[in-house]
Amino acid sequence: MHRAANFYCSKFTKRIGRKFLLNACAKPRCAVHGWNFKGWILKMLQRIVRSRRVFGLIAFLVAALAIGSLIVPAQQQAVAVPHTITPGNYPYDCDWPDVYLILQNKCAACHRPESDRIDLSSYAAMIDAEKFGHKLIVPGSPQDSMLWEYVNWNVHQTAVSTAPRSPEMPPEKSAWLSAGQLETIQRWITNGALEFTLPIHCKPPVTEMDFPSAQQCATCHPKQYDEWSRSMHAYAQQSPIFEAFTLTLIERTGGTIGTFCTRCHTPIGIAMGETGSTRNVHRSRISLEGVTCVTCHRRNTTHLKASGRVPVTPGAVLDACMFGPFDDSVSGPDTGTHPASGFPYMKSSQFCGECHDVTSPDGVRLEEAFSEWQNSPAAKQGQTCQSCHMGPVQGVSVADCNRPLGYAAVLPGVSQNTLPLRNLTDHTFAGPDYSLLPDTEFPEKLDWMYETDYRDWDNLTPYQKETLVALRKKNRRSLRIADAKRYEVLRNAAVIHVNSPATAKVGRKTDVRVDVESIMAGHSLPTGFTAERQVWVAITIRDPQGRVVFASGDLDNNADLRDDHSHQVLTGEIPYDHDLLNFQNKFVALSNKGTDRTVVLSVNRNILPVNVLRPNNGLSASFGRPGTFRIAKGSLPPLATRGQTYKFSPDCPGTYQVDVRLNFRHLPPTLLDHIGTPHLKHLLEIVVIDSWTGVIEVAP
Repeated sequence: MHRAANFYCSKFTKRIGRKFLLNACAKPRCAVHGWNFKGWILKMLQRIVRSRRVFGLIAFLVAALAIGSLIVPAQQQAVAVPHTITPGNYPYDCDWPDVYLILQNKCAACHRPESDRIDLSSYAAMIDAEKFGHKLIVPGSPQDSMLWEYVNWNVHQTAVSTAPRSPEMPPEKSAWLSAGQLETIQRWITNGALEFTLPIHCKPPVTEMDFPSAQQCATCHPKQYDEWSRSMHAYAQQSPIFEAFTLTLIERTGGTIGTFCTRCHTPIGIAMGETGSTRNVHRSRISLEGVTCVTCHRRNTTHLKASGRVPVTPGAVLDACMFGPFDDSVSGPDTGTHPASGFPYMKSSQFCGECHDVTSPDGVRLEEAFSEWQNSPAAKQGQTCQSCHMGPVQGVSVADCNRPLGYAAVLPGVSQNTLPLRNLTDHTFAGPDYSLLPDTEFPEKLDWMYETDYRDWDNLTPYQKETLVALRKKNRRSLRIADAKRYEVLRNAAVIHVNSPATAKVGRKTDVRVDVESIMAGHSLPTGFTAERQVWVAITIRDPQGRVVFASGDLDNNADLRDDHSHQVLTGEIPYDHDLLNFQNKFVALSNKGTDRTVVLSVNRNILPVNVLRPNNGLSASFGRPGTFRIAKGSLPPLATRGQTYKFSPDCPGTYQVDVRLNFRHLPPTLLDHIGTPHLKHLLEIVVIDSWTGVIEVAP
């Protein structure tokens, strides 16, 4: 009956024949009342066909459905259907085993690992899978899940259904999912797409509410917040260079590095499920805080690992304990503040080394700041990372007892005199990097700026104009302080010693010796991601007419050094700088010719056309690196000295000017070309760490 009525609705009864209606009715006579129900239905249909009245059609349908639901016996489920899962006390979500077997039996033959299709072989593969920017499974939302779009179809063949007439998958008609299977998959996704059943007492899913923003900490810790806000920890994820670099590596490794880079730069974002390739414009605001307060102060375990992925305890600001260097904090419910406790591990270099010692998935040691410290004179003397990078003078070690005194917190409603005096640290964490963002984007940004185009000055309200001007003044002040601390840490890194003759003869080779001495005891110069940091000697000698007769460490038209990363050198436009003294480490890849070649990015593009991270076919532990890719160390060890002798022949008598500089640059321009950010090259700054000038009197 229902099929006849539905078909009648879809075709408007004119095209329905009497024979079809007779065959469509399930029973010719009602089993309950004993009268000719089929004949009555036929007469009613014929009358409506003749009347062609829409109202009558609707009334008939409503009445027929109501009567049918009362007099037609309910369809019973078959009892001989084999079960897919043997009943048992399993920890799985009640629908997951059925979903798994449905997909394994109908789809996994084509959707398997290492194929060009989405992998459906395991729960982890399904949850992580996405295509064309859309997730295969969006927990809680079947309509947004590609899996549901592929398998759903109008299984009941009703005209009012919005489902497609046929599914996209599986391709065989006989394998299309049944009504029960579709219901199972839809219910599984709606309930969260879980593999295991969560206990009833579990809390809701972790969200941004479980990780307090640094802005919440600023109320009671204004000094620490002000210092952190202009630090590279706050800038870690916002950096346009880092974002472009990460996206480039994800593309060049076929996505196999996942969150390898971002898990150090935005631990909270990764904890909330953001991927490595999530663009900054799509990240949450707390994710853009990078290494925010809770990243360090919600740690209560000694991780003792490298390459990041640190555990951060979730919870609202007053719910979870904050850990710090002091064990006698005035905190807790009595003061209306968060619980606090001492955590000695936070004062160790290993605490920093969890993110500042990085080994790539295929065994390349990308960053070795912590490893260098472990083997340094500073470690033998008991100096930690915090001794230099959280002290009053950046780059100079200071004992805890010699730090400036002050109050670690300002508690509303609590007398300042009741709080203990502390030896305070500096949360600027000064290093060689700096912001390349506009001063309206960093260190701080106002809430209304996320909703209004602040660049359109004429359309801003007086309030917006006033607060924007104040913000720019505040940000510029913070950036000047950050620059001063950056210059300070670089000045305390190294000095140069120049041995230049006072006199020389025309036509005779003259030697100028330049030695670079590291005055850092903690690590090499440079350190960190050293393949992108350049420390080099630039020497220029000019004759009495001011013409350059010798130069090393000068730049090409792209502002790159004249080495094997210079495009002009590679094309033969300018000569290679054989005298260059550059302490930059470089990535070295084994080329398809069997020879080494330095590359700009930490990806070997010279082995196979399809470039993904593959297991090494040798024992990386035997060499400390894979056999096809490594870092060529050129950095200056702590407290070491290395130099270069420069030779030139004066061709005329007179006074020759010698200019020597020890330069630093945190990014080479060629890197920005490789990652698609050449528009930022004009913001790169060369910092002179040390310099020397002198003259040579050349006699005939």
